[in-house]
Order: sequence, then structure tokens, then C-alpha cells
Amino acid sequence: MTEVLSHLREPVAKIMRKKLDKKNILFVCAGNTCRSVIAQALFQKLKEELCPELDYSADSAGIAVDHGISASNETIFCLAKQGIDVTTHQAKMVDARLLEKSSLILTMTNQQLNYLKDKFPHAKNKIFLFKPFSHQKKYMRNDEIEDPFGRGLSFYEDICQYLKQDIKKLIFHLREDFKYE
Repeated sequence: MTEVLSHLREPVAKIMRKKLDKKNILFVCAGNTCRSVIAQALFQKLKEELCPELDYSADSAGIAVDHGISASNETIFCLAKQGIDVTTHQAKMVDARLLEKSSLILTMTNQQLNYLKDKFPHAKNKIFLFKPFSHQKKYMRNDEIEDPFGRGLSFYEDICQYLKQDIKKLIFHLREDFKYE
């Protein structure tokens, strides 16, 4: 009996530690100046408004980043209209350390999804395409979030609204899972 209990002690302790750890979502796009920044900022704001007890934080990064540049002016403007200040944001590149500390990695396009799964195979089980994941549907038409870079303010505002709707769905699904932890 003692042998059985000692055998179970380690996996149970590991599970308990995992439940106590704060979970982190990493939103990934190309340059980390538009979509992933908007998703991170909206997630943080909406999580606090809709489900403050949800123990998740958010971060963002890109796969083709000019390190240290700020969010695009259109991103800053769209988020300011939502009451969110991202003027201090500095773009950063996805790396192994960011993936390691993330419980969930959500990409905006299939290309980004495939790139990350190829480059970081050890993390492939926690990398998903954002839109289908937030809707909890395996296959969707129009399953990518288009890059608004260089496409004008009204396109940014549309992307911001789409992301806001999808973030609300994501929070709903995370909250449902949270109830059963």
C-alpha cells in the first residue's frame, strides 16, 4: 500500500503545483505591433471585467520582429478607444523561454502556427490557431485573423472588434474549464 501511495505522490504533487501556478497565454503574430498586442491588451482588460477570478495572464510576441519597436499608431489609437494604453509596448521575438512559460500559445495565422510547431516541436501540444481555439471549433471558414498592417485605420478598428468578440469567447471557455479544475 505504501508503495502505491509513494508512486502516486509525485504525479499528484506535480498536478497540484500546476493548478497553483498562474497560467499564461502567449498571443503570436508576425511583427508584434498589431494583432498580438491588441489580443494581449483586450484579454487582460476583458478578463478583469468579465472574470477576475480567472488565473491567467497574457503576453505577446512575433515571429519576424524588429526588436524594441512600439505598437503601430493605429494599434495605439484603437486600444485607446477601448481605454487601454499600450504606448510603452516594445515588440519582442518568440523564443524558447517565452514558449516554456506559456500554458497556451495562440497564433493569428496558419503560417505562424506551422512555423512555431516546426521550430519548437517540444511545445507543439500547446500551440493553436487563435480563432478556432476561441470558438472551440476544429474547422472554421475564415479561421485566420488578417494582418491590418498598412491597411488603414478602419481595417484596424474592424480587427480590434473581431478580436474583442473572440477574446470574450476565449474567456468564456477558459472560465468553464476553470470551474472544473
